[in-house]
Amino acid sequence: MGATRKSFCIICIANYCRSPVIEILLRQRFGEKYEFFSAGISPIAMPSMDHRSLKFLKDYNINHGLHTPKKINRSMLNYFDKFLAVDPFVLNHLNAKYPKYKQKFRSMTMQFSDIDIVDPYKLKPYEYIKVMQDIKYISEKINLELY
Repeated sequence: MGATRKSFCIICIANYCRSPVIEILLRQRFGEKYEFFSAGISPIAMPSMDHRSLKFLKDYNINHGLHTPKKINRSMLNYFDKFLAVDPFVLNHLNAKYPKYKQKFRSMTMQFSDIDIVDPYKLKPYEYIKVMQDIKYISEKINLELY
């Protein structure tokens, strides 16, 4: 469990496009109340996040700081209160690989049944932006008390 604040770890595949943006947006909105971190099930070996994610944050004047993709591990599983999987594939992977921690795993979009946060890595620019806009919308509207 997290120290004093409830803690959330956002999980995607590579911890390169989606989860770091969600981490930053949620920290911006709820930073005083909750702790946020992000990781991937198979992180990409790059020293930052996708340049399109960086541009998206910059376009909204959102300070993002430095990011290095990280892999989910047992230490994280024991530390964080909840893990928000960005898509069904990630949620299924977490449940299958770490069944002991199933009670900690939730879908990031459980409150938004009409939104899918697909992996944008190989998408066209306008499709990538749409995913980022959906992430921003969810981050602005999510009720973390339900998790």
